[in-house]
Amino acid sequence: EHAFNYALSQFNLPHLDSQKYKLLLGKGRRNLVESIVSEFFENNNEEIIEKFISYFNYYYEIHMFDNTKPFDGILDTLDYLNNNNVTTAILSNKPHDFTLSLASRFFGNKVKKVYGLQDGYEAKPDPVSLLEIINELGLKNNECIYIGDTEIDIQVSKNAKVKSLGVLWGFRTASILEGEGADYIASTIDELKEIIMNN
Repeated sequence: EHAFNYALSQFNLPHLDSQKYKLLLGKGRRNLVESIVSEFFENNNEEIIEKFISYFNYYYEIHMFDNTKPFDGILDTLDYLNNNNVTTAILSNKPHDFTLSLASRFFGNKVKKVYGLQDGYEAKPDPVSLLEIINELGLKNNECIYIGDTEIDIQVSKNAKVKSLGVLWGFRTASILEGEGADYIASTIDELKEIIMNN
Protein backbone atom coordinates (compact mmCIF):
# COMPACT_ATOMS: atom_id res chain seq x y z
CA GLU A 1 0.00 0.00 0.00
CA HIS A 2 2.79 2.44 0.89
CA ALA A 3 4.59 1.67 -2.38
CA PHE A 4 1.43 2.35 -4.39
CA ASN A 5 0.80 5.56 -2.51
CA TYR A 6 4.41 6.63 -3.13
CA ALA A 7 3.90 6.03 -6.85
CA LEU A 8 0.60 7.94 -6.78
CA SER A 9 2.34 10.86 -5.07
CA GLN A 10 4.86 11.06 -7.94
CA PHE A 11 1.90 11.90 -10.19
CA ASN A 12 0.37 14.25 -7.60
CA LEU A 13 -2.59 11.89 -7.29
CA PRO A 14 -4.55 11.18 -4.09
CA HIS A 15 -3.57 8.19 -1.98
CA LEU A 16 -5.63 5.02 -1.87
CA ASP A 17 -7.40 4.32 1.37
CA SER A 18 -6.55 0.98 2.97
CA GLN A 19 -9.95 -0.58 2.33
CA LYS A 20 -9.90 0.15 -1.39
CA TYR A 21 -6.33 -1.15 -1.65
CA LYS A 22 -7.26 -4.42 0.10
CA LEU A 23 -10.19 -4.97 -2.26
CA LEU A 24 -7.90 -4.56 -5.27
CA LEU A 25 -5.25 -6.95 -3.96
CA GLY A 26 -4.70 -10.39 -5.39
CA LYS A 27 -4.61 -9.86 -9.15
CA GLY A 28 -0.94 -8.94 -9.37
CA ARG A 29 0.89 -5.65 -9.34
CA ARG A 30 0.42 -4.81 -13.02
CA ASN A 31 -3.34 -5.43 -12.96
CA LEU A 32 -3.62 -3.29 -9.84
CA VAL A 33 -1.60 -0.50 -11.46
CA GLU A 34 -3.70 -0.66 -14.64
CA SER A 35 -6.85 -0.41 -12.55
CA ILE A 36 -5.58 2.62 -10.65
CA VAL A 37 -4.09 4.38 -13.67
CA SER A 38 -7.31 3.93 -15.68
CA GLU A 39 -9.12 6.04 -13.07
CA PHE A 40 -6.91 9.05 -13.78
CA PHE A 41 -5.53 8.61 -17.29
CA GLU A 42 -6.68 7.21 -20.62
CA ASN A 43 -6.98 3.42 -20.54
CA ASN A 44 -3.94 1.43 -21.69
CA ASN A 45 -1.55 4.35 -21.29
CA GLU A 46 1.54 2.14 -21.38
CA GLU A 47 4.05 4.91 -20.65
CA ILE A 48 2.22 5.95 -17.47
CA ILE A 49 1.83 2.32 -16.36
CA GLU A 50 5.56 1.63 -16.80
CA LYS A 51 6.50 4.82 -14.92
CA PHE A 52 4.09 3.92 -12.13
CA ILE A 53 5.59 0.42 -11.85
CA SER A 54 9.12 1.83 -11.75
CA TYR A 55 8.17 4.19 -8.90
CA PHE A 56 6.47 1.32 -7.10
CA ASN A 57 9.51 -0.97 -7.54
CA TYR A 58 11.91 1.73 -6.33
CA TYR A 59 9.97 2.24 -3.10
CA TYR A 60 9.07 -1.39 -2.54
CA GLU A 61 12.62 -2.69 -2.93
CA ILE A 62 13.78 -0.34 -0.18
CA HIS A 63 10.82 -0.88 2.16
CA MET A 64 9.52 -4.40 1.41
CA PHE A 65 10.29 -5.67 4.91
CA ASP A 66 8.99 -2.61 6.79
CA ASN A 67 5.35 -3.60 7.23
CA THR A 68 5.54 -7.28 6.33
CA LYS A 69 5.60 -10.32 8.58
CA PRO A 70 4.09 -13.81 8.53
CA PHE A 71 0.63 -14.18 10.02
CA ASP A 72 0.68 -15.46 13.60
CA GLY A 73 1.28 -19.21 13.77
CA ILE A 74 2.47 -19.64 10.19
CA LEU A 75 6.12 -20.43 11.02
CA ASP A 76 5.08 -23.08 13.56
CA THR A 77 2.60 -24.45 11.01
CA LEU A 78 5.33 -24.81 8.40
CA ASP A 79 7.47 -26.71 10.92
CA TYR A 80 4.48 -28.92 11.76
CA LEU A 81 3.78 -29.66 8.08
CA ASN A 82 7.43 -30.35 7.30
CA ASN A 83 7.66 -32.70 10.27
CA ASN A 84 4.63 -34.55 8.90
CA ASN A 85 6.13 -34.89 5.41
CA VAL A 86 3.83 -32.30 3.82
CA THR A 87 5.64 -30.43 1.05
CA THR A 88 4.98 -26.69 0.95
CA ALA A 89 5.45 -24.09 -1.79
CA ILE A 90 4.64 -20.44 -2.41
CA LEU A 91 3.03 -18.96 -5.51
CA SER A 92 2.56 -15.19 -5.42
CA ASN A 93 1.50 -12.53 -7.88
CA LYS A 94 4.28 -10.33 -6.47
CA PRO A 95 7.28 -10.01 -8.81
CA HIS A 96 9.50 -13.08 -8.60
CA ASP A 97 12.57 -11.31 -7.16
CA PHE A 98 10.54 -9.67 -4.41
CA THR A 99 8.82 -12.97 -3.60
CA LEU A 100 12.17 -14.77 -3.31
CA SER A 101 13.54 -12.06 -1.01
CA LEU A 102 10.48 -12.11 1.25
CA ALA A 103 10.36 -15.91 1.42
CA SER A 104 14.06 -16.14 2.20
CA ARG A 105 13.82 -13.51 4.92
CA PHE A 106 10.77 -14.91 6.69
CA PHE A 107 10.68 -18.63 5.88
CA GLY A 108 14.29 -19.64 5.20
CA ASN A 109 14.32 -23.29 4.15
CA LYS A 110 10.86 -24.09 5.53
CA VAL A 111 9.31 -23.88 2.03
CA LYS A 112 10.39 -26.18 -0.82
CA LYS A 113 9.51 -24.03 -3.87
CA VAL A 114 8.96 -20.28 -4.21
CA TYR A 115 7.47 -18.70 -7.32
CA GLY A 116 6.55 -15.09 -7.86
CA LEU A 117 5.26 -13.61 -11.09
CA GLN A 118 8.00 -14.12 -13.70
CA ASP A 119 8.50 -12.53 -17.09
CA GLY A 120 6.57 -14.39 -19.77
CA TYR A 121 3.95 -15.68 -17.33
CA GLU A 122 0.45 -14.50 -16.62
CA ALA A 123 -0.62 -13.61 -13.08
CA LYS A 124 -2.93 -15.87 -11.11
CA PRO A 125 -5.62 -17.03 -11.78
CA ASP A 126 -3.70 -18.31 -14.81
CA PRO A 127 -2.70 -21.82 -13.66
CA VAL A 128 0.58 -22.30 -15.57
CA SER A 129 2.92 -21.39 -12.70
CA LEU A 130 0.97 -23.50 -10.22
CA LEU A 131 1.03 -26.48 -12.57
CA GLU A 132 4.78 -26.04 -13.02
CA ILE A 133 5.32 -26.10 -9.26
CA ILE A 134 3.26 -29.27 -8.95
CA ASN A 135 5.22 -30.89 -11.77
CA GLU A 136 8.62 -29.83 -10.37
CA LEU A 137 7.71 -31.29 -6.99
CA GLY A 138 6.78 -34.58 -8.66
CA LEU A 139 3.22 -34.41 -7.37
CA LYS A 140 -0.22 -34.99 -8.86
CA ASN A 141 -2.99 -32.40 -8.79
CA ASN A 142 -5.15 -34.53 -6.51
CA GLU A 143 -2.30 -34.65 -3.96
CA CYS A 144 -2.28 -30.86 -3.59
CA ILE A 145 -4.29 -28.19 -1.83
CA TYR A 146 -3.87 -24.50 -2.61
CA ILE A 147 -4.23 -22.09 0.30
CA GLY A 148 -5.09 -18.43 -0.11
CA ASP A 149 -7.10 -15.51 1.16
CA THR A 150 -8.60 -14.01 -2.01
CA GLU A 151 -10.97 -15.06 -4.76
CA ILE A 152 -7.97 -15.15 -7.13
CA ASP A 153 -6.53 -18.00 -5.05
CA ILE A 154 -9.74 -19.98 -5.34
CA GLN A 155 -9.88 -19.32 -9.09
CA VAL A 156 -6.30 -20.48 -9.73
CA SER A 157 -7.03 -23.65 -7.77
CA LYS A 158 -10.02 -24.39 -9.99
CA ASN A 159 -8.05 -23.60 -13.13
CA ALA A 160 -5.29 -26.00 -12.06
CA LYS A 161 -7.81 -28.61 -10.89
CA VAL A 162 -6.54 -28.72 -7.31
CA LYS A 163 -8.47 -28.41 -4.05
CA SER A 164 -8.71 -24.92 -2.55
CA LEU A 165 -8.55 -23.79 1.06
CA GLY A 166 -9.62 -20.24 1.81
CA VAL A 167 -8.33 -18.66 5.02
CA LEU A 168 -10.11 -15.89 6.87
CA TRP A 169 -7.19 -14.01 8.42
CA GLY A 170 -6.33 -12.23 5.18
CA PHE A 171 -8.21 -9.88 2.87
CA ARG A 172 -11.58 -11.51 2.15
CA THR A 173 -14.64 -12.76 4.04
CA ALA A 174 -15.98 -16.31 4.22
CA SER A 175 -18.95 -15.36 2.02
CA ILE A 176 -16.65 -14.14 -0.77
CA LEU A 177 -14.43 -17.23 -0.64
CA GLU A 178 -17.40 -19.61 -0.38
CA GLY A 179 -19.16 -17.76 -3.19
CA GLU A 180 -16.10 -18.32 -5.36
CA GLY A 181 -16.37 -22.06 -4.65
CA ALA A 182 -13.62 -22.73 -2.09
CA ASP A 183 -13.49 -26.43 -1.20
CA TYR A 184 -12.60 -25.63 2.40
CA ILE A 185 -12.58 -22.60 4.70
CA ALA A 186 -10.33 -22.20 7.75
CA SER A 187 -10.80 -19.47 10.34
CA THR A 188 -7.92 -20.62 12.56
CA ILE A 189 -4.48 -22.19 12.17
CA ASP A 190 -5.72 -25.35 13.90
CA GLU A 191 -8.53 -25.69 11.35
CA LEU A 192 -6.01 -25.20 8.54
CA LYS A 193 -3.77 -27.97 9.91
CA GLU A 194 -6.71 -30.31 10.34
CA ILE A 195 -7.96 -29.77 6.80
CA ILE A 196 -4.49 -30.31 5.33
CA MET A 197 -3.76 -33.44 7.34
CA ASN A 198 -7.16 -34.94 6.49
CA ASN A 199 -6.44 -34.49 2.79
